[in-house]
Amino acid sequence: MLETSDILYIVLAFCALWITAFICWFVYQIAVMLKRVNDLVAELKFQIEKVEHLLDAIHGKFEEGGEHLGSLVEHVKTYISSKTNK
Repeated sequence: MLETSDILYIVLAFCALWITAFICWFVYQIAVMLKRVNDLVAELKFQIEKVEHLLDAIHGKFEEGGEHLGSLVEHVKTYISSKTNK
């Protein structure tokens, strides 16, 4: 025959089972969320690297243009000075 303490132990075991299941589900949800955050950070890092390479390329183009502009200014100066001397 079942006594009241036996019923109490059965109920406590059932509650422990549900608490364990909830904790496992909660840990799984946290792991999934952390994986998504990790993937997002990796994608963000990749996009930032692409922008950095683009800015480096633009900076390089401006440096090249500046070098050409300096020589162009020198040629214009010599042309103007030769025309004014004539």
